[in-house]
Order: sequence, then C-alpha cells, then structure tokens
Amino acid sequence: MNIAKKIMLGYGALLVVIFVHLTYSFSSLDQMDQINEAITKVNNPIIEVADRLADNLISQDLYAHRLAILKDRKSFELLQLKIKGFAPLVDEIGAINSPFAAVKELAEKVAAFRSVLDTSYGSMASALALSPKEKNSIEKEVEEVIHLSRQVSFEVRHDQSLKAGLSTTIGRQAYRVLLVYGVGSFFVTLGITSLFAIYISRAVGRLKLSTRQIAEGKFNEVRYLNNRDEFGEVSRSIAEMAKKIEHLEKLYLATNPLTMLPGGLAIDDTIDTRLEAGRSTAVCVIDIDNFKGFNDRYGYAKGNEVIQATAAIITSAVKENGAADDFIGHVGGDDFIVVTEPERYEEICKTVVKRFDEQIPLLYDSEDRQRGSIVGKNRQGTEVVYPLMTISIAVVTDRAGSIKKPHILSRRAAELKEYAKSLSGSVYVVDKRQFSPEEDV
Repeated sequence: MNIAKKIMLGYGALLVVIFVHLTYSFSSLDQMDQINEAITKVNNPIIEVADRLADNLISQDLYAHRLAILKDRKSFELLQLKIKGFAPLVDEIGAINSPFAAVKELAEKVAAFRSVLDTSYGSMASALALSPKEKNSIEKEVEEVIHLSRQVSFEVRHDQSLKAGLSTTIGRQAYRVLLVYGVGSFFVTLGITSLFAIYISRAVGRLKLSTRQIAEGKFNEVRYLNNRDEFGEVSRSIAEMAKKIEHLEKLYLATNPLTMLPGGLAIDDTIDTRLEAGRSTAVCVIDIDNFKGFNDRYGYAKGNEVIQATAAIITSAVKENGAADDFIGHVGGDDFIVVTEPERYEEICKTVVKRFDEQIPLLYDSEDRQRGSIVGKNRQGTEVVYPLMTISIAVVTDRAGSIKKPHILSRRAAELKEYAKSLSGSVYVVDKRQFSPEEDV
C-alpha cells in the first residue's frame, strides 16, 4: 500500500466527521434562513401596513373634526388626500397571505370601512350633510379599526419576537454542537497526524540533509534518494529544485538594484533560449541620449529618477502591447533591452517614445525645460550645451528564426544603435537586413 492509500484510509474517518459537521451546519443555517425569511416577507410587511393604517385613520379623524368645525374646502381636500392614501393600504393588507386570523379580520374590516368613507365623504356636500349620529358611527368604526390595527401590529410583533428567539436558539444550539464536532475533529486529526508523523519521521530525517544543503547554498552537493516510493520522488524533486534555485540565485545576483530588472546573465539566457528554439524574435536595444549632461547638471539622485522612470515606461509599454513571455532587461547605466515578437515591437517602441517625450522633460527645471537644453561644462571646463534627453531604440528582428547565435543580433544592434543616436529626437529604427551565413564567420 502506497502512502497515498494510507493517507486516504487514515483520513476517511475524518472526512466522515467533516461531512456530518457540514450537513448539520447547513441544516441549521437553512432553518435560520427560513425563519428570517418569514420575518422579512410576512411579519415586517404586516407590521408596516398595520401601523400605516392606524396613522392614516388618526389623520382622517383629525381632518374630519376640522371639517366639521371650519366647513372649509381646504379641510375637505386634506381629508380626501388621506382617504385616497387609505385605499392602497386597504388593497395592500388584503393582498397579504397571512397565517394570522387577526390580519384577515382587519382586511375585512378596512374593506367594509372603505365603502363607508366613499359614501360619507364622496363630496363636500355629503360630508357636511352627515348627522351627528352618522358622525359618531363613523368615529366609532375608526376607533375599532385603529384598535384592531394596533392589535394586529402587537400580535405580529410578538410572533416576530418568538421567531427571532427561535432563530437565536437554533444558532446557539448549532454553535454548541459544532464546537463539540470541532473538538472531536481536532483530536481525530491529531491522532491521524501522530500516526503518520511516526511513520514518515525516518524518511523526513533523511531528506533534511538535502534541504540543509540547499539552505547553505551547497546546491552541487544535493543528492536524491533511490527509494522507489513517494519519498524517493520527493527527494528527486528536491534535487531538481536545488538546480532551479541555483539558477534563480544567479539571475537574482544579476538583477539591477536600481530598477530591479534582470541584467546580463538573464538577458543572454533569454536570447539564447529563443534562438535555440527557432522562435521569431525582435530585440530592442534602448539607450537614453544626453543622459550624461543631465546627470552632471542635476546629480546622480535625479539621474537615478530618470533611469527608474524609463524602466517604468518600458515595463508598462511591454505589459500593454507585448506578449506574456516578453522580456525586459537592464543592461546597465542608461541602456535597456526588450525581447519580444516581431509583430509587437512597433507598438512597444511607439509607446516608449511617446511616453518618454511626455514624462522625462518634467524632471528638468522649468527654465531648462522651456529653453529646451541645459548648459554645463565638460572636464576641460568648456561650456557645453546639452539638448533635453531623448530616447533611441535599435530594433533587430529575426522573423524566420534562422539566427542561432546571439552575437549576430548584438553586433547588428550595436551598429543600429549608433545610427539611431545620430538622429535627432526620440526615434526607433529597425534593421531589415536578411541573415546570411557569412555573418557568422
């Protein structure tokens, strides 16, 4: 029996406990959800409409008394406004599917009272023509409906309170049960873990040496076990991991600390890998023009800002327009490199040139920026005028995948970069020459 089967057998009991745990949890949550849904969809609407009915009737009674005293159009209109607001409340209470008998009684009562209102206060003339006996009868019905509304609101609120209490009780009971299950699961897990710890301790002890060697950087000394089981596989994986960590460490050491972009070793590895695979490749060599003049004028700290800003511009341009496996490197100083696909270099270069010309001039003082140049002195003390920085990009492509040696691309890029730097402004130039075997001589 292999380790996987032993683990499955050992944890089978734990899975059963967890399944029961989850089943009970979901059952309790479902009960609480049903109770809360009943409160939300039944109790709350009933309480709301009952309270609104009572408030509406109190207002009606107030305006009816005012009309009886003042006998004016304004009082009648206010009373009519409340009566119109009473009609939808009657429809609303009648539409509620409620298990409460008092709600059904209230619905029947307000429906009957609605017709009384329509008859008695259908017009101002009919309202003023009401006899004292009729007014007393209407007032009595108003009081009955208000009382019944208050009674419904109280009864439903009480039921709501009971439901909330039941929900709380279920929650507390579920908490206690789940706590017991949780403690039980903990001890089951502890027991299973202890058994496996005893079983694998020897093998783990043998693997410790390999991990210690990796931690100490002794990657070449890591050896894997010859066991034909999972521990042997883990040991072989550790040995392979040691090789990869060694490689990554070398790449990290080659990373430029200013821009955190990979440097020489990673650049060479990337180009070598693409060329050996026969992939179509475009190498963009990027250089900042007139950087020395800026650095001499503003100091190394501002010069570092330019380098970092340029790195950010290149990185964002490649992220937006490049492929997922495109490479960005910092050769050193103010030189960068991008390795991409021939179909993508054009948009990358355009974006870099545009953003460089937009952002980098902002690092100059306003006076130098408006003048378009800075005035400095060379080592001989002679005054020299340096234009604002621009960027030059030399692009060398191998669409056919026929170039296999990086030095050919490097030579072409160096030649093209000098040509690009001889042009004014920020530019990118592309080498469109076809590869010939004579170049490899």
